Amino acid sequence: MVIRMRRVLIAYLAAFALVLGACGIDASELPEPPPSAPTDALPAVAQSSTAPLQLPSLPAAHYRKLRVFVASENTEQVWVLEGAPGASFAVVGKIQVGKLPHQMAVSPDGKWVAVNNRLSASTSIIDPVTMKESIRLKVGNAPHGITFSPDSQTLFVAHERDTYIARFEVGTWKPLPAIVVGLPQHVLTIGSQRPTQLLFTVTNSSENDHLRSYDLATGQITKFKVQDVHDAYYTPDQSEIWSSSSGFIGKPSDRMVIYDPDTRAVKEEIHLGPGRYPFHTEKEDQDGMYFLPDRSIMLLSDHTGPSLLWVDYKARKIVGETKGLGPQPFHTTYDPEGARLLLTTNIDGMVNVIDVNTRLVVQKVGVPTAHGIVAVGIP
Repeated sequence: MVIRMRRVLIAYLAAFALVLGACGIDASELPEPPPSAPTDALPAVAQSSTAPLQLPSLPAAHYRKLRVFVASENTEQVWVLEGAPGASFAVVGKIQVGKLPHQMAVSPDGKWVAVNNRLSASTSIIDPVTMKESIRLKVGNAPHGITFSPDSQTLFVAHERDTYIARFEVGTWKPLPAIVVGLPQHVLTIGSQRPTQLLFTVTNSSENDHLRSYDLATGQITKFKVQDVHDAYYTPDQSEIWSSSSGFIGKPSDRMVIYDPDTRAVKEEIHLGPGRYPFHTEKEDQDGMYFLPDRSIMLLSDHTGPSLLWVDYKARKIVGETKGLGPQPFHTTYDPEGARLLLTTNIDGMVNVIDVNTRLVVQKVGVPTAHGIVAVGIP
């Protein structure tokens, strides 16, 4: 029995290491993706209307308590934290999902939470009010990037080992025509000011042009002329796109590339300095319903610090740093009523609660191998 359990554990750890993708291994170590997606499961992409989307306004930042959902990778659960304004956060529930829950997203209207189960080829949809898994969607191999559309009507799922981006109708969870892009993807980004532009990175590919956009209105794919891209995100005012580099834990990079979101041209390349390794920021339609009121500041998790960087993106400089974090800080969400940020650190298994005014860590809540995080206001 002990030997068999050890074998199971070894097999699990081997699989875990293999799919770490841009978070831990080189693209050369990944197997080749299938030449094309199954045609019966993935019909050709239909062009959507070119009419502008009517976007709902964000929910008012007034709630009785903030409910925070955290992907706990090695427990196969999403842990739920709650905190009232001015009160500490505490674990109030655990939701069983698939194997290796990783990247998360929350719909802009706050009605749904989604998490990709990286080793289960599935995406779990969670009702944030009942704190239950509503449905488990079948997706492609190694789902990673995930985002809702700005109008909360569509869910997109990217794959590290498949050549298409899946999409689903929110609420009915009916599969919609897949977006066949021809190579594996890593992360997704979409912004409310350009709701038909779906950005995706191709970190796990040997092809050039590692940042691309798919036009949801025309079906056209545009390649940004840039290499070595991990994540890509809009600045808070959505005037620029920034991308971090490397994405491999053992290969730190302080390089950031800045683009014009309309022309898709590189504007500038900057370096944040020795000992910096910027990773992720809080994204619309993914990491939370609420955002810092100071829109001049962009938050970047820094793997080398390890810390959270407060960046004046227009001045291209770091203006603050939150230290006292454990190794490998990843994703951040915001609590407007409490003026707090919540940031996951993966190795020590913590959700770090950060006071926005002092920029200091004021609480730590243990969540094993914490990675993705989203927050929903509960009235």
